Amino acid sequence: MRKFNQLRKAILSVFILLISIAYGQAQNGTIRGTVSDERGPLSGASVSLNGGGRGTTTDASGVYELKVRPGRYTVTISYVGFQPYSALVTVSANQTSTVDATMSVTGTGEDIVIVGSRTGGRSKLSTAVPVDVITSKELKNYGQVDATQILTYIAPSFQSARQTITDGTDFIDPAGLRGLGPDQTLVLVNGKRRHTSSLVNINGSVGRGSVGTDLNAIPVASIERIEVLRDGASAQYGSDAIAGVINVVLKKNYQGLFASATNGENFTHLNYGGGQDIHDGANSQYDFYAGTRIGKKGGNIVFSGQYLGRGATNRSGNDNIPLIYYGNSGALPTLTANPALSATDQANFKRWAMDLDRKQVADRNYSRHNIVAGNAANENYGAFVNGGIPISNKSEFYFTAGISHRSGAAEGFSRNPNSFSQQPVNADSNLIYPDGFLPQIHTRLDDGSIIAGIKTKIRRWDVDFSHTFGVNKLAYNIENTGNASLPPTNAAQTSFDAGGLRFEQNTTNLEFSKNVSKFGSFSSFNVAFGAELRFEQFQIAAGELNSYANGGRLALIPALPAYSGYNNQVVSFGTTQAAAGAQVFPGFGPADALRKGRNIASGYVDVEGTINQFLLGVAARYEKYSDFGEGLGGKVSARYEVSKNFAIRASGNLGFRAPSLQQRYFQNTSTQFVGGLPSQSLTANNDNPIVRNGFGVQQLKPEKSYSATAGIVARSGNNITFTVDGYYIKIKDRVVLSTAFNRSNPLVDSIVKSVGNPTLINGVNAIQFWTNAVDTRTLGVDVVFTDRIQLRSGLLTLSIAGNYNNNKVTNLNTNSKIDDAKNNPSLTDPTKNPALDLKNVLFDRQQISRIEVAQPKAKVNVTSNYQIKKWDITVRGVYFGKTRFVNNVDPNAKKIDGTPWNDILPDVDQTFSPKIITDLTINYRIHRGITIGMGANNLFDVYPDRVFIDPRNDMQAVYINPIAGANQAPGGYGAGRDVSNRGRFLYSPNQFGFNGRYLYARAGVDFGELFKKK
Repeated sequence: MRKFNQLRKAILSVFILLISIAYGQAQNGTIRGTVSDERGPLSGASVSLNGGGRGTTTDASGVYELKVRPGRYTVTISYVGFQPYSALVTVSANQTSTVDATMSVTGTGEDIVIVGSRTGGRSKLSTAVPVDVITSKELKNYGQVDATQILTYIAPSFQSARQTITDGTDFIDPAGLRGLGPDQTLVLVNGKRRHTSSLVNINGSVGRGSVGTDLNAIPVASIERIEVLRDGASAQYGSDAIAGVINVVLKKNYQGLFASATNGENFTHLNYGGGQDIHDGANSQYDFYAGTRIGKKGGNIVFSGQYLGRGATNRSGNDNIPLIYYGNSGALPTLTANPALSATDQANFKRWAMDLDRKQVADRNYSRHNIVAGNAANENYGAFVNGGIPISNKSEFYFTAGISHRSGAAEGFSRNPNSFSQQPVNADSNLIYPDGFLPQIHTRLDDGSIIAGIKTKIRRWDVDFSHTFGVNKLAYNIENTGNASLPPTNAAQTSFDAGGLRFEQNTTNLEFSKNVSKFGSFSSFNVAFGAELRFEQFQIAAGELNSYANGGRLALIPALPAYSGYNNQVVSFGTTQAAAGAQVFPGFGPADALRKGRNIASGYVDVEGTINQFLLGVAARYEKYSDFGEGLGGKVSARYEVSKNFAIRASGNLGFRAPSLQQRYFQNTSTQFVGGLPSQSLTANNDNPIVRNGFGVQQLKPEKSYSATAGIVARSGNNITFTVDGYYIKIKDRVVLSTAFNRSNPLVDSIVKSVGNPTLINGVNAIQFWTNAVDTRTLGVDVVFTDRIQLRSGLLTLSIAGNYNNNKVTNLNTNSKIDDAKNNPSLTDPTKNPALDLKNVLFDRQQISRIEVAQPKAKVNVTSNYQIKKWDITVRGVYFGKTRFVNNVDPNAKKIDGTPWNDILPDVDQTFSPKIITDLTINYRIHRGITIGMGANNLFDVYPDRVFIDPRNDMQAVYINPIAGANQAPGGYGAGRDVSNRGRFLYSPNQFGFNGRYLYARAGVDFGELFKKK
């Protein structure tokens, strides 16, 4: 730490020196001009000097003006969809130099990008690696209102789907590139590393066990464009850029005020229960951005903000559990007698119990529609400021700061009236919630970030010194709940502070780059090198005592009334240990609370040059972690221009990713549903004796990655572009969260008891932990086609973009404890169920499927935009390929006699067919500066395929034959026979969600245009 602080002090000294070098005195001159195309002035064109260090935008008349010090400047003018224009100009003191530009229409491939190359001013088609650019117009042109959903529908290689009933993951969408995890994509803001969220995904969602970046903390109104680098870039930007890089570029050099409002709601028909017309999920979005000049030297600052209110949605089904009020947590009771009763007598008894329960359901007016499966309601406030101030002819001070606050309520799983072990009680021992309860997780998310730096020139070197700070905090408050283990009281606590998470990141960068027009055989040559120091800290704060306490109460399970069908026998259930902690989310306890930090130091070199038609690049990056040692990444890239209209490009990458602090240290006990019933699952950190000594898992180690990309770039004329890029990614020792080892398995129970703290494991039903369990391989291809057509007096833009990826778990990494023959009895004893072997549990078939098939392997986006006079019309169709659900235990596993091991039908392994979602947007400029629009997301109200629900669990089928069968035979009831959670989950969220059609209207006002004099 001492060395780290000394380095920081040294860099601060460099910062002060750079500022002192940057100051100078000179009289100002002016650069002024008009930007237009063949149809007239272009408003909002970007004008930059010397590679983008300073600049402005054109006003409604296409006019711009910059105050500068005397000297020679390269003026670069760019506008989306037009060929960039550059000119060299000399400015004298107190004089005005004019640079006008008439822009030529070209393919959309000429957008200038930051990522992919450290050579300034390179277009996305001239880089040696594939880069997508999503402009501010595309971001605001549809009904999606947050960044992850917008990217999901625009960029085929990016996938994110909102989850439901997954605790904090309901509020931070797991998202990734090329089918890989959220923690294998690096997010930048203005080219600087963005901090990750404090949340680690531990529930049954895509991205389970990983930590991502909350893109939705950045208001869409703040974003100028998003660059998506579809290539491994660990050596260029950081070791976690295995799948690629997302660079969010914020608005800058804007003058004026723009505000918009969007309101919409789902108008959908749900084909369930005879059909339901549903209106829900109302969204209200209000945003603005405003920019102004600072001083007389061309400085600029842009303020932006957003409010987004999102209503909850619900697409759940009815609870098919046989008993709601009577029995023990819904299980059918058995009548004991001596001699044993016949199957017919037992069936009659169970029918009697169900009849009794149905009467109680009717008398109490209980609704079996008792959970909410859909988007959680939340409110999101966010604001950013972004700008730059020239401090000399060669230098600029730049800054970015942002804050966001999000709060919301996510519903958990309902607790039925007969969930007696989970029900808190009054002083008279009666249930506080006699009709059950639906607990809620109220989450507060606060996010803040600051970037400050200086860009200058020292001799012929461009120098960039910056510091970035980011923090993400998540607090849990559990409401409409209770701690059933506490003593009976008439003042029962129903809401709890369950504690929270915090992640903080400080990053200091010093970068040098130099571009020379000729270097040896190179006609152009760019060299860049730099250093980065990063400090990270992760904190878990304990909740209040009652949120996690085990009060030790024994819950009495009431007996059934006397059964007249057999000697008025009363069936008793006795007592059981009441569940500890707040139901749905027990609070973090003192054993979970911690504050851990680490330092990361890195240095890089990046060289790129052109020899004739060859563009060649080499990069290397060294990183040293205070907790995980050191690693070296490398990259080579090349582009060969066969002709003016055709080029070949390729790259190869070597990198490593250290486990996040969250993966290293997170620990808590949470309520997860297994087989339709609640289970207290301990997520143990890597230091826990159960993990180290019980299961033999040693300290986590970094992932190693190897990747390659190769493709072509083609053009036809000025309007058509076509790119194809194939890729290969291999990850060794990938960090994953294991399957939950259930203590109902005697092997697991003996391990836990042998090393676990009796106090901490009391009431814990399952254990899960992080381990370098798998090696994976990814193969894929990206295709992008664009065309621009002058159609009558309008402009038609067509684009087709597609991604196909195939992820495969190639190896399972175990250890001597997991491999021990005594922990895998089926290998030597065919009478033992293989589903209980620890090798098969460590990372079971369901966890493997979340990597391989749970997300669409194929996505295709086809977009048509037509602009004519005052109209702007866009139609977009997105093809989401098939996904597949794989059950945790194999429904096809057979005993030696040919009968099934598991009472699960083969249909539970389910394939969800491909679907096409169509979006429509119509915008109309009703007055200068005022635009209105309307549109539809999912115009044709498409839903995913329904989740398989075992027909044996149909209430009438259970009533007819309530005696449990075996070996997949009819009869009885078993919540774990499918993944619908007692028939209540109708859809899987992993393709495109399941909210149905969404209709919206939007209005936008550019106040500068509105009030400008003619």
